[in-house]
Amino acid sequence: MFWIINDNIKFYPEQNKLVSVTNSELSAVLTSPASRCLSLLLESYPQVVTQKTFFTSVWAEDGMLVPANTLYQNISIIRRGLKTVGETDETLISTVPRKGFQISSSVRVVRVDVQEDALHAPDTSAIEAEPSGSTADAPTIEPVTTPASESVWQRYPRVIPLLMMLLSLGLGLSLFQLPWHRAADKDFFTGYTISKIENGCHFYTWNDDIKKFGNFTKYRNMILQTGLDCEKYPWVYFLSSSSAPALSAFICPEPYETPSSSGCITLYFRWSKR
Repeated sequence: MFWIINDNIKFYPEQNKLVSVTNSELSAVLTSPASRCLSLLLESYPQVVTQKTFFTSVWAEDGMLVPANTLYQNISIIRRGLKTVGETDETLISTVPRKGFQISSSVRVVRVDVQEDALHAPDTSAIEAEPSGSTADAPTIEPVTTPASESVWQRYPRVIPLLMMLLSLGLGLSLFQLPWHRAADKDFFTGYTISKIENGCHFYTWNDDIKKFGNFTKYRNMILQTGLDCEKYPWVYFLSSSSAPALSAFICPEPYETPSSSGCITLYFRWSKR
């Protein structure tokens, strides 16, 4: 299932993803805690979701105890994602003082079950073959055959060498490209070194670039404050350099070895200029 928010934003809870209805290339990936917070807000719409409910459903069930600031940061992540994908400055999530948060009643929220698409699919089982006419009405087709003494290969003697040449060329190209593809997959994070292991999280940086310039502790704390569960996502790769105006991190449930590895998500932080 997925949700449609204000007719212009799709939210896929299982993928932690927001996608524009009108522009599929415009999307944002939320952190896992932020995605679960948004799911609570949508399921409770238009009622208020208390802070206690957030802490219990999002973190306590995984054995995590986090400060209130962690909740505020994840709500902020949701708001930025909704504004970016929805291309609007409208406040979709309201803060209810001393209580919690809620999706504004003016916002349109629709839950869509994927199974509904199947209900509108054409029913091909009702299509039956038309009865065939009588043999008298059917045209007579006489097969064209070659003489028994002359096969296709004999009539076209150059076909076999040409087919063999094409087959050899295709096989050669496949064998030539295979090592390159394997090397590219295997060496995706070549040059990354582990900077620190903390609470089960393994932090990797590009040749210790971030650690060398003293930004490692700052960036590590930013990621941990999102409520990252190091048991579920123990592998953290810093994709940004020390000179970048933003921080990107790739977090995975297992060491990232090939692009086919699944379950990884991206965290993105961009600080405003003052």
